[in-house]
Amino acid sequence: MAASLGPWALVALFSAVLAPLRAGAQEAALAGATRIAFRESPAVALYFHVRAAAEGGDSAQAAELVPAIEAARELARALGGDFLAWGALEGLLSGVETVADIEAAFARAPETLELRGGTKVVLRAGAQKLAAALVRGESAFQEPLGSLHERLASARALWDAAVGAKEGELLAFHLKSLGMRDPELAIPVYLVGAAPWPGAVTHLDDAGRGVCFVSVERTSGSLFLETVLHEATHALDVATGGASALGELERKLQASGLDPRDRGLRDLPHALMFVQSAESIRRMIDPTHHDYGEVEKVYERFGAGAESARGFWRDHLDGKLSRAEALDAIVASLAPAPR
Repeated sequence: MAASLGPWALVALFSAVLAPLRAGAQEAALAGATRIAFRESPAVALYFHVRAAAEGGDSAQAAELVPAIEAARELARALGGDFLAWGALEGLLSGVETVADIEAAFARAPETLELRGGTKVVLRAGAQKLAAALVRGESAFQEPLGSLHERLASARALWDAAVGAKEGELLAFHLKSLGMRDPELAIPVYLVGAAPWPGAVTHLDDAGRGVCFVSVERTSGSLFLETVLHEATHALDVATGGASALGELERKLQASGLDPRDRGLRDLPHALMFVQSAESIRRMIDPTHHDYGEVEKVYERFGAGAESARGFWRDHLDGKLSRAEALDAIVASLAPAPR
C-alpha cells in the first residue's frame, strides 16, 4: 500500500521525475536547432486549475481553494475578460516551481496595467491577493496532483510516440514553410491540467521571450500535437521579430489600405499560423490529422478570409504558388483595392 504524501513531498517527487525533462531541454538549447522544451510545475498547474475553476463557476472545489478562486474571479473582472491581459502575470510564471515562487513572481507584477482601449486597472494588489490565497490553499491540491501527473505524462508520451525523433524534421519544415530563420531556442512549453479558455496561450517572460502554456484536458491526439506546435509558433514569431510569412502578411494587409481597426489585420496572420501548424502536423506527422481551426470552428470565427488563407497557403505548400503569390492572393481576398 502506497503511503500518503504531503504537498511538499509531492513537489519534491514531481521535481525529481521532471529532472530528466529539464536536462533534455538544456541539451536541446546547447544543440543549436530549435526544440520544444516541455516543462511541468505543480505550482503552475495549481494556478491554472484555480483560474479554470474561477472561469467555469465550478462549485465542486475544496474549501481551501475557494479564496484563491474568488481572488482569480476578482482579477478576471478587473481585466475585463481579456485573456491576453493575463500575460502581465502569467509571463512571470516561467521558472516557477512552488507557490512561494508565485508570490515572489507576482510581487514583480506592474502596479497597474493599461488594457486595450486605454482603461487602466490595478494589477499587482490583486495578483498578490491571488498568490497569497494559493499558498494557503496548496494542501488541497495534493490529491489531484497525483492524477494530474499521470495525465501530463500521458500527453508527453503521445508527443514522444508521434513526434519523437521527427521533432527536428517537423520544426525545420515548419520554420522553412513560414520563412523563418531558426532562432535556436529551447521553447518552454508548460503542460498543465485544467486551464481557462482557450486552453493554450503564449505570453512574454521577463526577458521578452515567449513562454507557452498548454492544457492537456482541452485537446487530445493530433489536436494536442498541433496545439503545442501552434503555441511554439507564437514564441518563434516573437523571436524572429516578424521576419516571416506572418509578418509579411501583416505588412501587406497594412499596405492594402485595410483599416488599422479591422480585426482582419490581427486575425488573418493568426489564421495563417493555424493553417501552417495543421499542415505541418499533417504533412510531417499524421496524414489523417484534421485542422484544429476546422474542428474547433476557429476558421469560422475568423471569417471567410481564413478559408481563403487556408486554400491559397495549401497551394503554396503544394508548389502551385510562390509565397509572395499566396500572400498576395490572401490579401486580395480580404482587403479593399489600394487607393
